[in-house]
Amino acid sequence: MSLIKHEILQPVRHFNMHDDPLTNIETLHLIVWDKGLCIAGYGRDSNVLTTKVYHYASWNMAAIESIFVNEPLVAGPQLVTHIWIADERSQIIPQPLFEKEAAASWLRRFYFIEAGEQVRATPVSRVLPATISYPAPEKLVQLAQKYFAEGRIEALSATILCQEMTPEQYYADLVFLDAKVLLTVSSNGRLLLHQVMEMDHVNNLLYRIALICREHDLQQEELRVSVSGLCLSEAVLDELRHFFPRITVPGTEQFASFTLLSKLISCAS
Repeated sequence: MSLIKHEILQPVRHFNMHDDPLTNIETLHLIVWDKGLCIAGYGRDSNVLTTKVYHYASWNMAAIESIFVNEPLVAGPQLVTHIWIADERSQIIPQPLFEKEAAASWLRRFYFIEAGEQVRATPVSRVLPATISYPAPEKLVQLAQKYFAEGRIEALSATILCQEMTPEQYYADLVFLDAKVLLTVSSNGRLLLHQVMEMDHVNNLLYRIALICREHDLQQEELRVSVSGLCLSEAVLDELRHFFPRITVPGTEQFASFTLLSKLISCAS
């Protein structure tokens, strides 16, 4: 049976910054994680024109393919140039120490990599001389190659780490993909930690940040926190505001999404 006849999923978020984004999109990026997918369309000046977010059961390949087949944003002539994957099972390897087979071996020592997954690597450009090792489902890679042959599969963490580190003494950047969080902590422009984590409850995130503060003898009131991402929860933001008074929170969920998507296009070249 053709997938086009299957039930068509509806996006859980849809934001536009243009009256007619479909005819003005020049390039498309995808963000994929275990339980969700984001499609972002960019204009000629690399400005974000539109975005849609879908949810599905963990790594439901039939649902993902149905989106690839039925979503109008990816049905046109515009190229999907990047597919960004976020997974908790990743390692940052200094470039002088990186060797492809050894990196895959080490990742398998620290994490369970399923038989239907392949270990991939994405270099971090510009700021950090390192490579990110991470797994990707083979079926997802096959679908990406089938529908978006020009698309490059990369680690989403690479877009976060390619940003210039803030000169703040202590700074935490939180990127939300619904219940998944990319946490980056730096000090005086030096990376202290980058981690992709599942946030079953906001307390898990607060506890992780508290451990970092304790390790570096930092009062949480001194930590500057920046937030962006997809499907932000107001309840989670309220908790973060309570614990971190120096927090920068986007005014709207749409602005939070576009802040993240602007980072993608800036690091894609």
